[in-house]
Amino acid sequence: MPVKFHYEDNLYFIHSMVRTIDTGLRLDVDPEYFRDKILEDILFIDATLLRVYSSLKENTLLINRTGHLRSLRRTMGAFTDFLKRLLDGEVELGDIVDTYRSKLTATLHTQERIRSELDAALERDPADDETSDTISSQEYGFLLADGDDGNDDDE
Repeated sequence: MPVKFHYEDNLYFIHSMVRTIDTGLRLDVDPEYFRDKILEDILFIDATLLRVYSSLKENTLLINRTGHLRSLRRTMGAFTDFLKRLLDGEVELGDIVDTYRSKLTATLHTQERIRSELDAALERDPADDETSDTISSQEYGFLLADGDDGNDDDE
């Protein structure tokens, strides 16, 4: 059974999650209350972005694929910026960074690698998907022909 992905809504929601976590951690919250949930959210966001990327990579004929790829790149950019701040100690989250530094660093590198792949893919095909909807003059001629093929069956 085919699955319908709502790429824009999913990416908007994930982007909102990243912003919420990033903004929330600028507050002086007690890490012992939030660190497990934030780590879970980071791993969820990473896995979801990878699934969305995989789906978009496989579906090359998807309508508005270029727009979805751009949204994915923008969301991955926000996520990698957050991870960099977290790993650089700009965001205070207790011992979670030290405990999971290798996992968070691997996540950051994977996201950066995929974002580079997205950049390359968007450079190769910068045109919007709407260009494929353009009708050529030959197609117009065919569509607007009066259907007279030279056979007069009425006579």
